[in-house]
Amino acid sequence: MSSEQSADSSLGEQLQALHDTAPQRYSLLEHYAEDLRQALEQSTRNYASAKQLYSMWDDPPFEPQLFGQLLSTAANLEILHIYTHRSNRNRYDLTAYDSTRMDQLAAIFTDEAASAMNTEPVDR
Repeated sequence: MSSEQSADSSLGEQLQALHDTAPQRYSLLEHYAEDLRQALEQSTRNYASAKQLYSMWDDPPFEPQLFGQLLSTAANLEILHIYTHRSNRNRYDLTAYDSTRMDQLAAIFTDEAASAMNTEPVDR
């Protein structure tokens, strides 16, 4: 098994655990993964707070609290790292952002969506 396949299965296992233990967080991540990717990849900061990342949108697709949950979930899935933990504001280490892992996450969600479409009954 290649290291890429191993990392993919590890991410898959982590996502399954997230789905089983925190289905709302899983659904939020599934729905907003591309918005999260946009924020992480367009940031010009190396160590950003959620507020700094959130401010990139003129018309944000979600509330700030939800974005904080997405960032925390991404850190738990090892897509990015938390640089400093603070009671009122974490800083995220965007130099450690793993775009390959983010691509794997998107691929898993795409595969799940395709599987769901293929298993839905057809009315005749």
